[in-house]
Amino acid sequence: GDRLSGSHVIVAGSGEVHKISGEQLEVEIANRDRTLIVDFFANWCGPCLLLATELEKVAADMGDKIKVLKIDVDENPELSTQLRIEGLPTIVFIPQDNSKPALRTEGLLPAQQIMDIVAEISAPEQSPPAA
Repeated sequence: GDRLSGSHVIVAGSGEVHKISGEQLEVEIANRDRTLIVDFFANWCGPCLLLATELEKVAADMGDKIKVLKIDVDENPELSTQLRIEGLPTIVFIPQDNSKPALRTEGLLPAQQIMDIVAEISAPEQSPPAA
């Protein structure tokens, strides 16, 4: 029978979660044209599997305003050490604006909360009113 029935298929491109390697992450960060959401996960981590579902909702909802990337810590141990990833899942939010710091969260977050964080870090800086 058809094993894919019941899962939604999204057209490749925006609105999708991409699994990448540590090397690819550097390229993605250097070339980003939107906010990146990077999910550090492991296949044996229960909350990571739940988070994956939430991130798919975020990707589908926010489309090309963001890019959602996933990195398996077991496949990329050097990167995990380098970034001091301790608890899983860890999400790193990388704003498009280079002057803004990246933000990290640990643990399972609902889609809505992830979208709120993105909105917060993507908001344009409030410029002081001209004197």
